[in-house]
Formats: sequence, structure tokens, C-alpha cells
Amino acid sequence: MVDKIVLAIDRDNDLGRKAGINSPVVGKQNNIDAAIKLGVADPEDSDVNTIFAAIKLHDELKAKGENVEVVTICGDENVGVVSDSKIAEQLDSIARELKAKSVIVVTDGSEDEFVLPIISSRFKIDVVSRVIVKQSKTIESTYFLIRRMLNDPKIAKMTLAPLGIIFTVYSIFLLARYPEWGMGAIILVLGFYFLVKAYGFEEVVESYFSSIKKSLLEGRFSFVMYVVSTILFIVGIIQGFYAFYVLYSQPITPGFIKLITSFIYGSVWWIVFAGISASVGKLFDLLLEGKPFKRYFTVSCLLISMGFVLWGASIFILAGEEGLNITVNAAFQYFALSIVAAFIIGTIGVLPVTKRVRLKS
Repeated sequence: MVDKIVLAIDRDNDLGRKAGINSPVVGKQNNIDAAIKLGVADPEDSDVNTIFAAIKLHDELKAKGENVEVVTICGDENVGVVSDSKIAEQLDSIARELKAKSVIVVTDGSEDEFVLPIISSRFKIDVVSRVIVKQSKTIESTYFLIRRMLNDPKIAKMTLAPLGIIFTVYSIFLLARYPEWGMGAIILVLGFYFLVKAYGFEEVVESYFSSIKKSLLEGRFSFVMYVVSTILFIVGIIQGFYAFYVLYSQPITPGFIKLITSFIYGSVWWIVFAGISASVGKLFDLLLEGKPFKRYFTVSCLLISMGFVLWGASIFILAGEEGLNITVNAAFQYFALSIVAAFIIGTIGVLPVTKRVRLKS
């Protein structure tokens, strides 16, 4: 029975895998032997330093007259539930045998400190001492942070997604020999990405790609239409940039509003038909299954209505620019007709929904 335990943590069980030593390792001499054996097996393993640091701390406390014991516990190479369950079992065993009131935890990095809640549920933690080799002060913590970022889907989406977008967009423009356009494209795409994140549309994007995967595995017709939709969307973005470039290359560069409008003018129908393709694919699936499909008919009509509004407005704003050959009067007529067409098609699209609501009421 002791008052305090100096506890060395080896969460991924380097001691067992490399030195063949079972844990828990209790007592100063046993820990010295274990550390030497692990050091011989792998001189670069940081757990060697952890065990020796625990032994040193044990000796210092002993010299002050405290009733203390040094113990090393190990988890499993499958870090997570498996390793932490083994650590919990060993902590329970130590608590029964040594009857200690508190512990001083010695670790070699952030990963081992994930078991602190498990330890605190069984012992009072007096101190947490982190041992870091001086020659590589931040390597392990940095490595663990990167590994955690890659393994955690939420963190990966928040951090790696923007980096992936930056590298992908810039490489495309670099291969196209327009590196000067790369930065502008990156800012545009990142701005769109942040808007998607800000308003919660990332769930829609995730649902879209999840639907593609599901339709492929289940052999649905919608898979073909999803692929067509993706291609149309990419072509639309390219056409938008092309229209932007044509307007930007004029002797007198138009204002910012017209440049953005030119992108909409060049891409709007491609993107609209991309959305319609995805809706039609889902509609056919539901039709074959005998399920209600009117919602996707409504979505297609609303997409066409949106397309007419954006197309008419973009023509009106770009009237008189080179390449369109449209007068202001003609542009106004196009805009008016597009509003009327949008209203008619939108009304046709929402009629099934309106009838269903009336029937329910």
C-alpha cells in the first residue's frame, strides 16, 4: 500500500511490441530493466525517456520521505477504444493492489494525455509531467496533431478541404499556363466555399456525392444522370470563366459588376441543366419504384425559372458590350420575356405541390 504512484503512460504499447514486456510494470528495478530493454530494441523510442523520467521523479519523492511507487502501464497498438480499455483494466488492478490515493502522470506527448479522464476517474491526479526530447521538442506533438487532423472527418473537412481547393484550382491554371489567373480563381472558389459553409449548404453537397455513390452501388439510372450533371456543372464553370476572360480582354475593361455578370451569363444554363439532370435521374428512379416524384418535377421547373431570370438579367446588364451585339432596347425585351417565362414555368412547377397541400388540409 502506497500514498502516491508515479505513473508512466505508453498508450500504443511500444514496451510490449518492441521489448516483449507485459504491463503493468511495478517497482523501480522492474521499470529500469524494462526501459533498458526497450532502449536496446529501439533507441529512438520516446517511451524510454518517459520511463526514466518517472523513475527520476520517484527517487526525488522518495528522498523527501514520501511513500511512493513507480508504475508503467501500456495500452495497445490499436490506439483508441482497444488501448484505452486495456489501460482502464490495468488502472483498476493497480488501484486494488497498491491502494494509492493519488498519481503523478508522466507522458511523452499529447496522445498519451487522452487517457487522463480514465485516470482521473480512478485516482486524484496531482501533476501531469510531459517529457519531450530536447533535440525534437515539437515533433511528436506536431505529428500527432497532423495525424488526428487526417483521421477526424470533421477536422479534415474544416482544414484539408480549403487546402485541397487551393492546390487543385491553382494547379489547373498552372497547367493551362495562366498562373496569374490562379490567385483570382482561388479567391473566388474559396469565397464560394466559405459561403457554402456559412449557410450550411455543405450538407447538400455531401448528400449529392452520397447519392452518386449510392446510385452506383445499387445500379440505378440516376448514376448516369449524376455523372452528366457533374460534367455539365464543370463545363458551366469553364464557360463562365471564358466569358469573364473575353470581357476582361477588351481594350477598355468593364467594371466589376459586368465582369461578374459575364461569368453568370456564360455559365447559367450549363449549371441549370446540371441541376435538371440530377433531378431527372432521381425522378426516373422514383418513377420505376412507383414512388411519388412530383417534388423533383417542381425542382426542375424552379431551376429553369431561375435560369431565365439570371440569363435575362445578365443580358440586360451586359447590353452594348462587344460579342453580344444586343442593343439596350432588345436587352430590355429579353429581360421582360425571361421574367414572364420564369413566372409561367415556376407556376407550372409549384402547382402539384399546391394541390398536395390543399388535399392534406
